[in-house]
Amino acid sequence: MLKFSRCLLFLSLLLSFAASARGQWTNRYPKIANVSHHVYLEGYNLPTLNQGATDPAVSPDGKTLAIAARGWIWLMNQATREAKRLTKSGAVDSRPAWSPDGRQIAFVRDDTNDTSIVLIDTAGGREKVLVDSPALDLDPVFSRDGRHVFYSSAESGDLDLWRVEIAAGARKRLTSDRGQELQPQPAPNDEQLLYVSKVGSIDSVSIIDLRDNSKRVLHSEGIASQMRFALKPDGRSFVVNLPVQDRWQLWQMDMKGSPAIQIARDAEYPQMPAWSPDNSFIYFAEPDATERFRLYRIAPTGGAPEDISPLSWNWGEPTARVLVKTRMSGSDVSLPARLTVVDGKGHPVLPDTGQVRFDGQNGSAFFYTPGLIELELPTGDARVLATHGFGVLAQTATRKIREGKTETIEIEMPAPFWNPASDGWYSADLHSHLNYGGPYLLTPEDIVLDMRGEALDLSTPQLANLHTRFIDTEWWGWRRSQSPMIVFAQEVRSHFLGHVGVVGADSLFHPWYFGPGYPVYDDIDLPNSAALQFARKSGGVNSYVHPVSTKDPFPANAAPNGLPLELVPDAVLGDVDTLEVTCLWSDELGTSEAWYRLLNLGIPIAPSAGSDTMHNFYRTMAIGATRIYAKPDGAMNLPNYLEAVRRGRSFVTNGPLIKFSAGGAEAGGVVSAAANQPIEWKLEAASSAPVEKVEILVNGKVAWSGQGLNEAGRKTFAGKVNAPAGGWIAARVYGGATRPPMSDSYPFAHTAPIWFGRTGSSDATVAKASAQDLLRWMEIAEKRLEQGYTGAKVDNLKKRFTEARRILEMRAK
Repeated sequence: MLKFSRCLLFLSLLLSFAASARGQWTNRYPKIANVSHHVYLEGYNLPTLNQGATDPAVSPDGKTLAIAARGWIWLMNQATREAKRLTKSGAVDSRPAWSPDGRQIAFVRDDTNDTSIVLIDTAGGREKVLVDSPALDLDPVFSRDGRHVFYSSAESGDLDLWRVEIAAGARKRLTSDRGQELQPQPAPNDEQLLYVSKVGSIDSVSIIDLRDNSKRVLHSEGIASQMRFALKPDGRSFVVNLPVQDRWQLWQMDMKGSPAIQIARDAEYPQMPAWSPDNSFIYFAEPDATERFRLYRIAPTGGAPEDISPLSWNWGEPTARVLVKTRMSGSDVSLPARLTVVDGKGHPVLPDTGQVRFDGQNGSAFFYTPGLIELELPTGDARVLATHGFGVLAQTATRKIREGKTETIEIEMPAPFWNPASDGWYSADLHSHLNYGGPYLLTPEDIVLDMRGEALDLSTPQLANLHTRFIDTEWWGWRRSQSPMIVFAQEVRSHFLGHVGVVGADSLFHPWYFGPGYPVYDDIDLPNSAALQFARKSGGVNSYVHPVSTKDPFPANAAPNGLPLELVPDAVLGDVDTLEVTCLWSDELGTSEAWYRLLNLGIPIAPSAGSDTMHNFYRTMAIGATRIYAKPDGAMNLPNYLEAVRRGRSFVTNGPLIKFSAGGAEAGGVVSAAANQPIEWKLEAASSAPVEKVEILVNGKVAWSGQGLNEAGRKTFAGKVNAPAGGWIAARVYGGATRPPMSDSYPFAHTAPIWFGRTGSSDATVAKASAQDLLRWMEIAEKRLEQGYTGAKVDNLKKRFTEARRILEMRAK
């Protein structure tokens, strides 16, 4: 009972914390109540756009498969395996469901800002919008009598089950539980619904009796991200895909709770199961090695899955093919690039193979090209947007595509505003994840083209747990030493104390996860400092990742908020190497405010950066969307690079490129200057989008500010500041609207500090004020520590907090 109470307390603390926090990137689609991480809700629960066949649904007569592909609904004849396009809108259509008489299909329409539910006649193609609330509407399915459509909607706050009468349009909310209810499927009598329930970290297949509202859980898993089920037409059993570590398996279960039976043993990543109306086949979709989904069917008794993917595609209108070539100005060599291509209706155009992703900041689907790629699309206009890393201005092109011709669109990318590598600066995304519950199963080689298209020199994808499962363990020790470099790292995840990155270590830290909110390891006396110290002893660099999600963690008239619980004690006690100042899922300005206060105590914590993107998601930003540039001594290799990161020979950015010097020293260096002595500084800034502000900071305060770049380009700023008695100086640029290649909430770049006198010097007055602010946070952190570990013996943790408080109190006098 004590552990159960502690878990409930942890969840309430987490929810109250999330309510006060505002992550930098919050949501693309309408916000759902009580969801702190929309990136997971959108990544796990919204449909996936793919060039192959997904979302299979068998017609009532068993002859036709409705599928989603390339963002439209298609009807595939099972005998000929020809797929004919049914929908033709500029939006993205998915998740088809047949009416009992086979005359209509209900499906989800996604306009990149919201979703709705649409009915279409299978014969004439006439459409009718059935549900279009101001919230997410998902997962339509017809009632067995054909009079209603059941669906999931967040119209009342979070995702609940609803029913709409087709003829009159009257809607009724059927569930109101906390959490998300999705994918309703009616039993034969329409009086019961099976559905997916997601509450906290537990995902379940459940059943509700609509007569008395009673509910029963049929099966539960911890964060079963891609879990979807299919109720057998006779209502006696269901098939569901379930996670096993970082793979998926297909299981059949009856309604009595008997042991499950695994089917499709040869499938590694089966998803989106469906039954044939006569109970004779189970259909599912699975991505192949090129990230293109394929369709399979298998007998309920098992055996080898049969590939039934479409053999031909009938678009229902003239199409043509286009060759898109990208190269750098003045060169004939093909240039890898990120592409967004749309047709005349604004519908995304996809390559025949390769992963497609959706940028939730800019609202566009994108993919990568090695420099030459062929695409098929309806005749008419084709619009192309091409980018290549941060230093190159995005280019667009429009071409009229004519039937029967292969057109060529050649895009010449201009020379970079600044090529950091030519000056010895190399870029890295030090925090991302190769696979993390998304619809694809990637290998490290799958992100090499992505890195080339983003002009990224190094990636260190981090192994991490997904609830209690261990993801990507097979890739530990795998590395790519040539450019672009890939070396695997680890994220140690105590949700309660804060997440820690371990990069460059020669072994893995155990346990991967611990603290309140997790099973088994919820009350062990293990501080984050154990992982931080392990990183150093194992030859690596540590970091607190995505640390602060608020823009002002130290408001003048309110309590501090938004910091990882153990960050301040670990930093004050000297165990933190770097702080992830730039990350998609935290706020750069807010993180900087916490960082400044630690620097002001003379703690030489260097900045770090990582996108924290999950590469096997469809809905995720580009690798390297936030990154660090570091200037290593000697050859570009992992040890030299991490040493440069540790020493602060770096800047972090989500787009703008900056190079700063003061008193003749670069980032990470030391300036010898007496107090109040004027020193000269120089900042060179380049950006592919306008940036509002340029600021020079001394000990966390703005010592000089100016207008940034009014347009894309390069600009030099220079001036003088008076040296303080001790401390540091740095430069930052920020503010303005985001546009490709950027995909964060606002442009931002920040240099590592240059120190006055010696590394780790401080000004007593400034240090006193910072210590006082950090003590305000410690009061909150200590209370949360007591509440989170109620009844547990965690003397080591408490000792660290006590020692950090003692040091801060001395500095605050």
